[in-house]
Amino acid sequence: MKAVKNKINFALIGCGYWGPNFIRVIQNSESAFLSQVCDTDENKMAGLKAKHPGLEFTGNLEDIIANPEIEAVVVCTPANTHFDISKKLLLSGKHVLCEKPLANNATQCLELDTISRQTGKKLLVGHVFEYNEVIRHMKKLITCGEIGDIFYMQFTRMGLGPARNDVNVIFDLASHDVSIAVSLMNAMPVAVSANGSCFTKDGLEDVAFVQLEFANKVFANINVSWIDPIKQRIVKVVGSKKMLLFDDISIAEKLKIIKMGKGYQISSGDFGSFQLSVKDGEIMIPNLQHPEPLITEFNHFIAGINGEENIVTDATYAANVVHVLELAQTSIRNNGKKIIL
Repeated sequence: MKAVKNKINFALIGCGYWGPNFIRVIQNSESAFLSQVCDTDENKMAGLKAKHPGLEFTGNLEDIIANPEIEAVVVCTPANTHFDISKKLLLSGKHVLCEKPLANNATQCLELDTISRQTGKKLLVGHVFEYNEVIRHMKKLITCGEIGDIFYMQFTRMGLGPARNDVNVIFDLASHDVSIAVSLMNAMPVAVSANGSCFTKDGLEDVAFVQLEFANKVFANINVSWIDPIKQRIVKVVGSKKMLLFDDISIAEKLKIIKMGKGYQISSGDFGSFQLSVKDGEIMIPNLQHPEPLITEFNHFIAGINGEENIVTDATYAANVVHVLELAQTSIRNNGKKIIL
């Protein structure tokens, strides 16, 4: 398909979970044009061809790498292919938006960062919660001291799959929460420990409990699972003044700001009064706009390519997240041993 003047010419590699979403986002963008889609799964390709008759499809990655008209590529392939594909694309002179995790280890992430700088091509990693308006609002409240000193953070991300065959639940789900925790604290943890189990997949943990320890004894507890029948996406930040509760599944009340009130009941209260007691803290639900984070992320990538903004979730950012994930896996292999960064 012929490129459109004044629009950045894009290709997409990988049509699994995120691929179709990116097709929609790119096609609706005023600054980008999707000219080619690549996937090796013929069944997926057949469905997309029927839905998008004007798009050009290929099963050969080299068709995209060798095409001089393609300026930028979105990579939504299995995680264990991200490094090799992103490296080839950057070296061929193309900007890259790659889904997380960027690579299997932090060393590979930093190698891609070096290539990106040497070639002058932008590399954005899809840590999409950095582009989520609720998380951004939480960061503002924390930075301005609205919630006081952070006591601890609790993350719950679970549901019945989709289970992955290329990475375990830590690299799949906990990568989101590690990213959020590091972002909210504006610092890396000083220690990492984790436990996990493989109930349905040999060698790939489908349940894990990760604990990050930050300076001043602030802990972040992360619970991730592919096999829990109740889907939950909860981020809780407890501070000395207020608590922030982000429920990503909620439609109308995604963020609650809860004042730290008095105790539930007086010490002499009986069990009946305990059951009926309510928290004294006031609850505020801010009226936030909720633009689709994937669109915000993609627009940020466009701005980065045009030199208008510095990429937030670049390869250095991704390396920090992957480093923590690596340490969590090492801890699991060592029976939950605390690992000091």
